[in-house]
Amino acid sequence: MRMYLNGQWVDASDGGLLEVVNPALGQVVDTVPNATREDLNRALDLAVAGQKIWNAVPLHEKLAILERYACMVTERVDSIARIMCEEGGKPIEQCRTEVYANAAIFRIYCSAANTFYGKTLPMNAEPRSQGDLAFTIHEPLGVFANIVPFNYPVELAAHKLAPMLVTGNAVVLLPSSKTPRSALMITELLVKAGVPAAAISCLTGEGRKIGAWAVEDKRVAAVSFTGSTAVGIGIAETCAKDLRRVSLELGGNDPMIIYDDCDFEKALEEAVSGRIGNAGQTCCASKRFLVQRGIYDRFAAALRNCLEQLRIGDPADPSVELGPVIRKEAAAVVIAQIQKTLDQGGTLVCGGNRTGAFVAPTIIRTPKTADIAKDMEVFGPVFPLIPFETEQEAVEIANQTCYGLSSGVMTADMSKAVRTAKQLQAGACILGGSGNYRLAHQPFGGYKLSGLGREGAVSTLEEMTQLKTISLKGILNGGL
Repeated sequence: MRMYLNGQWVDASDGGLLEVVNPALGQVVDTVPNATREDLNRALDLAVAGQKIWNAVPLHEKLAILERYACMVTERVDSIARIMCEEGGKPIEQCRTEVYANAAIFRIYCSAANTFYGKTLPMNAEPRSQGDLAFTIHEPLGVFANIVPFNYPVELAAHKLAPMLVTGNAVVLLPSSKTPRSALMITELLVKAGVPAAAISCLTGEGRKIGAWAVEDKRVAAVSFTGSTAVGIGIAETCAKDLRRVSLELGGNDPMIIYDDCDFEKALEEAVSGRIGNAGQTCCASKRFLVQRGIYDRFAAALRNCLEQLRIGDPADPSVELGPVIRKEAAAVVIAQIQKTLDQGGTLVCGGNRTGAFVAPTIIRTPKTADIAKDMEVFGPVFPLIPFETEQEAVEIANQTCYGLSSGVMTADMSKAVRTAKQLQAGACILGGSGNYRLAHQPFGGYKLSGLGREGAVSTLEEMTQLKTISLKGILNGGL
């Protein structure tokens, strides 16, 4: 597949290619261009001009175009999902759900745009403003570089396209080199729906190169990035030199606190579903399971029984629940993290091995002093079970991390649930479920090193625009 620039499928200027690998089979299934700096320069030149064209389109026409796009995506769920499954290893039914989410996210942002109002400022609030009328409007920032990770290439692309486009910005979309083809497909659909070809492009390439070039370029007014904390900090440092905006959704080591008075079966179900989706490669997945001593042994045994019944295999099979991680190299990293946890006092309950890119579901009885109980984020189907005695101890363990993305609490005591939620240092807390929970409306983002800014229809439009005040001096006294 080629990359999509100015409404056309094009090669890299030097003909360079990257291989797309099916992680389940370990086989190359396609190639994509390895974009050069020249290709990026062309995309940014187009975007600067395209942004002005797109911004001049009346809002009602923008919304009609984006609704048309959402319909086109819905009509192509199966074809997009098959590509996602092949290049990312995500089970096919999870891929289908993600494609539907893409269309839903666009529709939700279109609805939000209809009520994205400015404000009329107080008249006669001070002596010097007598007879004046002032109001605010929202204006686009300009050109966005949107860097999307491998784990949710279609859903996260929507979060990084819809709010920018409804507010009149242009976008250069930079998908992961591991999962680029689904992003290319949706970019083509946006142009077919009516977005000006210059205002939206999708370049494929090595993130450490093309992403860095885009971040450094002053034609880029803002960067939206989902990925590692280390890379996010580097982006923030680069953009800070010119006071350019950044939106960063970074790492997480999210706790799920399971009190001994919880609905045991529901807690078990939430723990499993909140971790195994996408083979554990979800930023807000529960990654630390804090279980009260009263049910600790019972929970470990029941969890093992659940994991042993999972259907693991070819992600293209609709009955499969757990596929591979993104690459065999990534699986090797997970195994090394498991071994490190065992070296730090953990006890293996089950799993702990891999076959190619497939990591066996793994349970580890884990001391609260281990790295995995603090700052070591594991992108794989690993369940560290950390015992605690009291509510205070649970909160202390949960907060002993540099991250703060999401969290979950299971208890029958609503007072304790809310009390715990208020103490957790995280951007979200789900009561009665896993922290692996995200709505298109919610202001999704984290505390501490989990990021800057929020993605969600109730807040993102503000972050995608700049606020201008227009004052009509003396207009009420016959001025102007």
